[in-house]
Amino acid sequence: MYDKVVSLGSRLHYPITITKLNKSPGDTIKKQESIIEYKFSWRRKVGDDTWIDETTYTEYDSPAEGKLKEWRIKEGQVIAADMPCMTVEEACGHEVQIQGMCSLCGADMTETNWASEQRDSERAMINMTHDQTGLMVSESVAQKAEHDTQKRLLRQRKLSLVVDLDQTIIHACIEPTVGEWQRDPSNPNHSAVKDVKSFQLNDDGPRGLASGCTYYIKLRPGLAEFLEEIAKMYELHVYTMGTRAYALNIAKIVDPDKKLFGNRVISRDENGSITSKSLARLFPVSTDMVVIIDDRSDVWPMNRANLIKVVPYDFFKGIGDINGSFLPKRQDILPAPAKSNGASVKAATDKKLSATDENSSLEDQAAEQEKSLEKQLTDRPLLHMQEELDKEDEKTAQDAVSGDTTAPPQRHNVLSDDDEELVALQDHLTDIHTSFYDTYDRRREDRQQSQPTHPPSHSTAHRRPSVDDGVDLSMVPDVGDILDEIKSNVLSGLVIVLSGLVPLGVPVEESEIGMQAQSFGAQVLNVVSKRVTHLVVSTSTPRTNKVQQAAKIPSIKIVNQNWLTDCLSQWRRLDERPYYLAILDADREQSNDTTEPASEAEDADTEAKDLKDFDWDMADKDLQDFLDDDEEGDSEADDGNDGDESQNESGSTTGNDSDASDSLQKKGLKRKAGEAKVDEGDSDTDGSVAGESVLAKKQRLSRGRGTSTLRSVQTSNDNLDEGANGTATQHNGQEEEEAHAGEELEFDEEDLERDLLAELEAAGD
Repeated sequence: MYDKVVSLGSRLHYPITITKLNKSPGDTIKKQESIIEYKFSWRRKVGDDTWIDETTYTEYDSPAEGKLKEWRIKEGQVIAADMPCMTVEEACGHEVQIQGMCSLCGADMTETNWASEQRDSERAMINMTHDQTGLMVSESVAQKAEHDTQKRLLRQRKLSLVVDLDQTIIHACIEPTVGEWQRDPSNPNHSAVKDVKSFQLNDDGPRGLASGCTYYIKLRPGLAEFLEEIAKMYELHVYTMGTRAYALNIAKIVDPDKKLFGNRVISRDENGSITSKSLARLFPVSTDMVVIIDDRSDVWPMNRANLIKVVPYDFFKGIGDINGSFLPKRQDILPAPAKSNGASVKAATDKKLSATDENSSLEDQAAEQEKSLEKQLTDRPLLHMQEELDKEDEKTAQDAVSGDTTAPPQRHNVLSDDDEELVALQDHLTDIHTSFYDTYDRRREDRQQSQPTHPPSHSTAHRRPSVDDGVDLSMVPDVGDILDEIKSNVLSGLVIVLSGLVPLGVPVEESEIGMQAQSFGAQVLNVVSKRVTHLVVSTSTPRTNKVQQAAKIPSIKIVNQNWLTDCLSQWRRLDERPYYLAILDADREQSNDTTEPASEAEDADTEAKDLKDFDWDMADKDLQDFLDDDEEGDSEADDGNDGDESQNESGSTTGNDSDASDSLQKKGLKRKAGEAKVDEGDSDTDGSVAGESVLAKKQRLSRGRGTSTLRSVQTSNDNLDEGANGTATQHNGQEEEEAHAGEELEFDEEDLERDLLAELEAAGD
């Protein structure tokens, strides 16, 4: 029997007065049977300005069925708003339902009547199953089921582990080249793909050109051994954004005997969301004993505390996650640097802001995935990558023949199977399991020691001693707290600035890599200062203004991004020396200014004042002028200026870059493509020097732009190659200038865009 408290509901004309109770405790009540009589007053308009008071007597019909256990109201009571009116003892609580029908009594849960404001289907709203059976349970049933599961796991000394598939434990593609390489032992990629598994989805797969395609599945190296060991400590669940048919086929490959995952597989078909995952789908009551492994943390917005983020498994180069269209665009992987310099700051910003549309429908995402799969079939990226390598190998072989080299030519391969992520991941999961049960055991032991001991009484002397089965749910620690404690010690005490690693428009502390670094104990800042311990630099943009600022502070360790990535993967602070960035001597020159750097608040205030008068139109024009100068220099080289013009005996160009820049700034001159021409033997108004090479000219023009509108918003620490006295550091010889001219040009576009947007965010705050 189930007790149900019934309320009057919101439909009555409150306030009401109870005039009669038609049933007594113990009576049987049926749905829509009159059980209460009541009255209410209201006003009726009888003329233009005349109202009269009316009293209406009516009845209240029961929305429930069963035996009346007690009334919670009485005759003569005035009730002002909805409140409980009675308790009914029901024969069935309808707490377990399947497809809209009570699995206990068979009643239709979708049936509605005018006496009830709620459907009985709302009494079981929690889905705890992994499949699409439509089994729903009530909160009390869910809580009991989850507590039973926790007790079972505690007895087995296990935890629950939710496992993502794509790019976490497997990598998938449909590129037909993989099958061709599998059948060709002479191909250099044959050994890497020989153990790749495959299947077809047919009716359950994508439509269009990709219909009936073959899926190629590469298991992460060491996966079988990893799962076998982890299954001793964890009960495993699969959670993927692929379709159920896709997930079951992967599970059949990974766990053919269903010994590891069993039927505990959940896909996007049962997920309930097309943009994110949630542990509430499987563990609606408590997540204290649940750990997640996934290559993405952004798709677990409510459960980041339980997550171990793994390095994405990218075996099939350039393919990515074939089910990624059903998730938000990744923000933890930056796009490759653009080779073209034709985009303005504003255009790059607009593109970033419109990169993701979280309101896309499931149909739109399915269509996007189909286009992505079709592109694999038609473009065949792996094949083209190998063809490029073959061309390079062929050229090397030809050079060897012409040089009379007898060494046999070597054919390189695109794919390699050297991933070791699961080794570190197994250590992490083992540490978490050990820490969890050490904490649990210590809590239980402390409780037992704190309880007073009494000599057995006569009534208990002959009782059998109770068996301690190791189960005490009140002593269960939160695995999220344990995970946080372990991780937060890794980079504790470090102050990190990121360069080239945060997408435009994303605050560093809210970026994916920024949040990861913070979760491991580091403090993440956006400004270089003496407080900073590490500058982590993107390998694609190794020379930025932050690098040049940090190079002048000896205490800052300047490392490439792989240092931070490896620290986060291995959960330990690694020696920085193998990751040190090569710094130019000119960048390391110490400033003569001994004053302390401005605080972050002062920097932000200064930048905000600068941005108030910032001219975006002028900035776009200056950027275009910069690009025009670059194009003109290339055209001059094509016209016969091969860069072999004469220089002075010392090898350095003549003229003062700083003076030229100051002159341009005072006169308000704008650089045009036509103004950059150099007359032989003369020095032009833009600072051109007779006999100056094209590359040297590019370098000088790049430095000269330090006084343009684009540079005017930078702080005092943002100057390139300048000391505290404001004079430009001279490079020794044209050879060094030519070697680094391209780097400065890359800085002017890539780093400038990022810094401008960061300053705009600071001004908005």
